[in-house]
Amino acid sequence: MQEDQRSPAREPDAQYETMISETMEEELHRMGASSDMIDCYKESREMPMPGNLDRSVRVRALRCMFKMLVDTLGEGACFQAALLLDRVTASNSFRLEQLPLTCVCLTRLMLKCAFGMAMVPGEDSPSMSWIKDFATWLTATQNLVTSEGSTMSRHELALHELRLLKALDCQVELPCAEKWCLLYFTRFGHLGREFQAPVQQMQAKALLSARAVVMCFPASPMLSHGKLAAGLFSLSFVYSGLLPMASLQPSNMDASEWSALFAAITPNELPACRLPHSVTKRLMDLICLTMKEEPDDIRAWTKQVLETLGETCRQVREEEDGARNS
Repeated sequence: MQEDQRSPAREPDAQYETMISETMEEELHRMGASSDMIDCYKESREMPMPGNLDRSVRVRALRCMFKMLVDTLGEGACFQAALLLDRVTASNSFRLEQLPLTCVCLTRLMLKCAFGMAMVPGEDSPSMSWIKDFATWLTATQNLVTSEGSTMSRHELALHELRLLKALDCQVELPCAEKWCLLYFTRFGHLGREFQAPVQQMQAKALLSARAVVMCFPASPMLSHGKLAAGLFSLSFVYSGLLPMASLQPSNMDASEWSALFAAITPNELPACRLPHSVTKRLMDLICLTMKEEPDDIRAWTKQVLETLGETCRQVREEEDGARNS
């Protein structure tokens, strides 16, 4: 067992009365982590039901997009690319035979938003070779005649971009898991200074987990990027020894069920919580204030994230076993 489950039952949550001071809110605003920003992000948090894109196809498409973006936008571009691809493939207008072309145009849209112009790769560039390889693989495995974009004119690319913008409701810079994590950890770093939490390390570990999840699972109403970030943000306090896992346990689960979810993704014992009970209650209140969410909602999302992480670990192990046996 990873934590002593004989501890007293969790006390009912009290309403958190502490408000963020005007001075602190101004500091958060300057850092792009204000309470208004939380509200703005929430407006675009919901996701449509995912499309029927085969997992292996989705993974190949994402890897292709990441390779096209990493040199210019960095590792974090993977989250925005995944979110855009999931929204496009969930739309009624999506056509599988256009997926390589869609990958080209989505990366162009991301580059336009970042730099104000599309950095169009030449036909001989590594970017286009990745797209060609992906299109060849897709044609062979899905029995399709694909459009991969390397021989298309700028006008034809622009027309497909317009179709994608319509599918996205012209929202290209939606808050992805990386942006949500940055928002949460920045806010807590200022609101929770008294706890001396290793915020940067916690955020880095949360993003590693988030990347594994978005590679394995498309965003959905059950687990949008915002909910994924919320669950990982909360779990980071457990893995840092600042919060007992019982603090995040949903009321409809018993301790053994809750412990089993952690055991599925954590082979070693969790670090013991090093803070007294009175302090962890204040910490949980501050987590709610940081996220502007109710405790029960946070616990429900944390449960969903734990279940998804367990399935992600299982899929990764299967892929590693398959690679070793091939």
